[in-house]
This record gives sequence, structure tokens and C-alpha cells, in this order.
Amino acid sequence: MNHYCNAVGYEMKGIISSFAFIGLALLLLFSFDSRAFAANEYAVFTLNQEFDELTRSKARMLYRGKAKSLQGTRIELSDWPESSSERSEFYQSLLGKDVAQMNAYWASLSFSGKARPPKEMDSASVSSLVIWLAEKSNRIGYAPLSEIPAEANVLYVVGKEQ
Repeated sequence: MNHYCNAVGYEMKGIISSFAFIGLALLLLFSFDSRAFAANEYAVFTLNQEFDELTRSKARMLYRGKAKSLQGTRIELSDWPESSSERSEFYQSLLGKDVAQMNAYWASLSFSGKARPPKEMDSASVSSLVIWLAEKSNRIGYAPLSEIPAEANVLYVVGKEQ
């Protein structure tokens, strides 16, 4: 009889431990700030102060090669290095596409002569992007909103309208 009670006791302790673990896991899950799990917010920006803000539709058109100019000015787009998390998060947030899908999409547009893909930056840094943007007033890029320089003209914030 004592052996049976010990077995039941150990089994009950195991069940209670399982419930405690599940409770702790749920507590941790719901206690974190949900913004910590969200992707970074990205800003489409330029150093040219003459460009107006973009709608979500226009920002999507630019990065899908459907629009090539703003306010009558032909623009050049930049892109982060292919392996960067910024590139992946940006395209997923703005267009709902991953990097491989966008590479295939741009390759198709480029091959058909319909559009040129954005200029891929050599390094994954906002400072190199800003240097590239400063060379010509028709250039547009994107970066995490928290890293946008003070002199930037923010055209669109990805996620603002979602």
C-alpha cells in the first residue's frame, strides 16, 4: 500500500510541476511588451526636402518598380545588402514578400527592361546609405525609423497605417 501511495504521490508532483511550468510560461508570454516582438518600423526617406510624403500605395509602387518618378523627378532607389535583416524585414513589412521573392521579381523586371532594381548598398549601415543619398537629390532609401538622421525627409513610415 505504501508503495502505491508513493507512486501516486510522485505522479501528482509531476502533474503539479507540469501545470506550474505551463503557468509560468504563459505568465512570461503575456508579461512582455508586444512591441518587443514586432518588427522594426522602417522609414522610406530622402535628403531632398522638396519631395512630398508618400501614401502606402505609392511607397509600394516604388519598391515594386511600378512607379519611377516623384513629382516629375525620376528617382533612384537604394536597397540594403541581400543578407541583411533590414532588407528582409522591410520587404516583408511593406510588400509581404521575402528577399528571394523580391530578387526574382526584380530579375524579371530587369530582364524585360521594365525597371531597374534598387541599388544594393555595399554595407549595412545608415551612414553609407546617407553618403549615397547625398550624392544626388533624386535618391531614396529606407532604414529603421530609429536610425533616420535628423536632416532626412521621411516620405513614408512602414507600419504606420497598418
